[in-house]
Amino acid sequence: MAVQDTYSESIRPAVPGQLVDMSPKTLISRTVEDANGIGFGLPAFQGVQDKGIKNTGTAAQFVGITVRERSLQAEANGFKQYDSARLITEGPVWVTAPAAVAAGSPVTLGGVLIPGARYDTSTTAANQVAQVRLGVVPAPSA
Repeated sequence: MAVQDTYSESIRPAVPGQLVDMSPKTLISRTVEDANGIGFGLPAFQGVQDKGIKNTGTAAQFVGITVRERSLQAEANGFKQYDSARLITEGPVWVTAPAAVAAGSPVTLGGVLIPGARYDTSTTAANQVAQVRLGVVPAPSA
């Protein structure tokens, strides 16, 4: 049996769909309806069935962001059709930013402005991971 004897000097800060920390959060499960499944750290929208989700939709159909599931096969990068997917509806999660983002800015994923979401960390370019917080209540206007 091989033993790892080399290590990288730096590791990734996180992967899409990874929960950020132990802060309070709300997690739910929904059945994946899309034939191609849905990846981790992506927005999920109301499907045809009551507890179903799909990977495209509008802000009004937004349900949550898919959470990485470590019990799936090692090569899995998401949930397959009919899988029970774990979603975060409130709290912090890592996602792949579609462009450079600034902490505090609103979140747009898959071309949809996600209601009640903000970036908690910044990125300098597209395809970098950033923390998103769901369930943010807007400050009252003065």
